[in-house]
Amino acid sequence: MKCAVLTGNEKFELKETELRVKRNPIIKVTHVGVCGTDLSYWKDGENYKGMVIGHEYAGIIEDPGTTGLFKQGDRVAGYTQNVYDEPCGHCENCLQENFDQCTNRKILTWKGGELSHPGAYCQFTTWFPRSLFKLPDQVSTAEAALIEPITVALHAVMLTEVKPGDKVLILGGGIIGLGVAEWVRSFGAAEITISEINQQKIEVITNYQIAEHVIQADAPDLDDQFWAASDGGYDIIFDCAGIASAVNAGIRALKKEKKKQITAIALPRSELAINYRELVLREIVLRGSKGHTADEFKAVLRAVGDNRINLEKYISKRIKFENVQQGFEELKKSGGLETKAILEME
Repeated sequence: MKCAVLTGNEKFELKETELRVKRNPIIKVTHVGVCGTDLSYWKDGENYKGMVIGHEYAGIIEDPGTTGLFKQGDRVAGYTQNVYDEPCGHCENCLQENFDQCTNRKILTWKGGELSHPGAYCQFTTWFPRSLFKLPDQVSTAEAALIEPITVALHAVMLTEVKPGDKVLILGGGIIGLGVAEWVRSFGAAEITISEINQQKIEVITNYQIAEHVIQADAPDLDDQFWAASDGGYDIIFDCAGIASAVNAGIRALKKEKKKQITAIALPRSELAINYRELVLREIVLRGSKGHTADEFKAVLRAVGDNRINLEKYISKRIKFENVQQGFEELKKSGGLETKAILEME
């Protein structure tokens, strides 16, 4: 099979490799979502030579393995962790059928985030059987490649306990921010505002019709626009940008009552100098939200299958696997315009 392997800064090479697996299923990968972390690994590829990335994936069972959980042809999406502490099936101990001595049960980051758990930028991949989930008939494998980031958004909304009637400001209009908008609406949010710095992206987000207001994040009268859009301030802020100026603007946009909420999802690229004084004096609740749970992943899968959320509309760029290097170069040039790019393996 072929894999896209990181070989240097901003450099993929398609290389032939062998997938040796015992016990666990082999998945023919059909679609992989391009995550912001994938772009970061690619840009800094000199430090990740030999790594195969990709953790937002879906595909078709090529070989069901011996666990009895799947049959050939089942369509599946993979969770990023090892939910039930299963053996990996591809380390040397597993290949010798010493499954109790598997060296890869522990996942330090996620699938495709370390060498011991290669990612899905490959024609075929394998994973822990009980961390693979069958797709409902109504869910395409392209949509399924977006389940993971939308689950990140659901996890943040669940932590925040959004209430009917809340006014919500989302800082950043990437796929996570758009996912947050989808979920807070379903939880009863009365007013949703998204701030975004890319002017072309603002037009795209506006056309999705998932927020009452989409505001230019670097507008000189940003505070006034937030105040007017919310008619007196927001109840909840979701930070999907990870930029100090955005977070501080969000703090200023909160209602003046105490104990309003900020949930931070974005990973900042440097330390943030935020308005700590306001956090203290106004008793603002600041929490972090990392990742998701397997139950939340399954909940999103059901929601997509029941047509309660449409993910297909967010796919704004499709990259053929053989053109992965060119596709990433184009994503770099676009400057964050794309809502969601996916790799198409065939």
